[in-house]
Amino acid sequence: MRSQNSKVRIYPRGEHPPLMNLEVNKLGRPYHKVPKIVQDQFDQLDAVIGIYFLKKFRVNTALQNIDFQMDVCQKQAQIYRTETGNIGFYIARPLLLQILHDYYGLSRDGLTANVADESSAITKTEERLQIKLASELVELIGNVALFTPLSVTADHAALITQWSYRLDFQLEGYSSGVFTLLLDSAHVDRLLAGLRQQSNGLQSDVQQSTQAQFSTLPVRLTGRLATVPMTVAELAKLRCGDLLPVSLAEQVPLFVGQQPLFHAAVCEDRGKLFFAEFNVASEANHD
Repeated sequence: MRSQNSKVRIYPRGEHPPLMNLEVNKLGRPYHKVPKIVQDQFDQLDAVIGIYFLKKFRVNTALQNIDFQMDVCQKQAQIYRTETGNIGFYIARPLLLQILHDYYGLSRDGLTANVADESSAITKTEERLQIKLASELVELIGNVALFTPLSVTADHAALITQWSYRLDFQLEGYSSGVFTLLLDSAHVDRLLAGLRQQSNGLQSDVQQSTQAQFSTLPVRLTGRLATVPMTVAELAKLRCGDLLPVSLAEQVPLFVGQQPLFHAAVCEDRGKLFFAEFNVASEANHD
């Protein structure tokens, strides 16, 4: 039965928020949390990307937005091999041309024709810039923000078109085109493993806090020095001033509540009695 307090929102066709399809092999794995994991590093990504373009290309820009897409087919990506799996990189040609013009200090007025005609052959200059951007951005983003540490090596022989996640990075001042980071399932699992480690760390902190609180709970340790067996008639005859013969054992039991925990010897020092020579109750023998 649906709770009376729960609310259902109905969207018209085509006006609903973005939907994420979960396949059977991803059930039980929080793939939907990957965007949040990356967005939590947005400020750090913004800083390292801005510094990179300023130092390498004399371009003043910043990270504007990151879009996410799961289970995509991406061709013509440059593929890199790591100790975890494979990472792909792709940059839209309009963005590549704009960065190239800004690097050489050229005007963007002549870019309209080149951007419109993306079918034209890529030049050697564009190809060199594309390789440079791919190798440096993959290593920068991977090592600094997402997968520290990460060893990246170009894999020109790999043919991969299906990727588990696609991350599109939009830069400020470059409205036409994005550069894309492509993650295989192994790297997605590595991201999620970091999330599990954080969860385990939180549980460990809670457990340590609980143990610390438990260790400060007050308890009273009671020692039973002697017992005198008597009948009810003998107990009824006791009067003020009567003496009872009592002999102390070599070790006496110590209790917390009604639970015996230790046996200890009774010692005297400077007119005071102390417990000493503690033994676990189950290990002590008495006659």
